[in-house]
Amino acid sequence: MDRLLLASVVETRGAERFKLIFEALPEGKLKKFYHQLWASEAKHGEVFVRMALNYFDEEPVYKRLELMKKDEARILNTLPIKAALH
Repeated sequence: MDRLLLASVVETRGAERFKLIFEALPEGKLKKFYHQLWASEAKHGEVFVRMALNYFDEEPVYKRLELMKKDEARILNTLPIKAALH
């Protein structure tokens, strides 16, 4: 379960970063490209949760996912800000 949910968190965070880039770009091909990346990464995040639900009950999956997101936030708050994508 943890591996699938961690993959979901990584993909979701990637989607958030691609969205920020997309929103900052002027209209054009590059903006469209980042929109496609954003949409793709967002779907990947959902896929990993659905995969976990194939093997585990819904309640523990969502409880664990929430715990992982809280742990992630705590860890990220201790790190310096830097530009990065996975």
